[in-house]
Amino acid sequence: IGRSFIDFVHTKDRDTFAAQITSDAVTPANLCLAPEASQNPETFSYSTLFCRIRLYKGLSLGFNVKNRVVSYYPFSLRLSFRNVILDEGKPEMYLVIQAVPLLSAYKTPSEVIDAAPFIMRHLANGNLEYIDSTSAAYLGYLPQDLLQKNVFNLYHPDDLLYLKNTYDLIVKQGNVARSKSYRVLAQNGYYIKLETEWSS
Repeated sequence: IGRSFIDFVHTKDRDTFAAQITSDAVTPANLCLAPEASQNPETFSYSTLFCRIRLYKGLSLGFNVKNRVVSYYPFSLRLSFRNVILDEGKPEMYLVIQAVPLLSAYKTPSEVIDAAPFIMRHLANGNLEYIDSTSAAYLGYLPQDLLQKNVFNLYHPDDLLYLKNTYDLIVKQGNVARSKSYRVLAQNGYYIKLETEWSS
């Protein structure tokens, strides 16, 4: 209590977090009507983002707090601004943050799962300009970790020839039916197999 929430956010994610709460524009994909709105005459919207939050270093875990390794865990955050009426009757604006731990979609090695589809979009030079937040549970990266990174660095070297032929077809035809499976590098250093419906 009394600490700034941003002190607990990983330095890599602070710009993303700050930009989200200071921006008036919420992308349509992230704009939602909060379920509590039905109970509250003042409807409000919320936005979502991912960030790593520091594990609290309290004395309940021991007195050697200063030398303890700092641990961060990934969370999905739902942010909303709400007016709260205090005792004096004056409404004050509060940022409400609901954090849900981001868990891996996998339980065992080499597991085949019926994954939810997600979208990745990159430029002609391979730089990713959009990645669906659904991908985080499968790839292990937070969306901001991959933006402006080259997608070709994520592909398995043995699949590059197949992917080159697929890209050639996309240039000629504009789209390609579902691909055969190819490998994409996950955050933990292992590869996962994906099938893709390509379009340009």
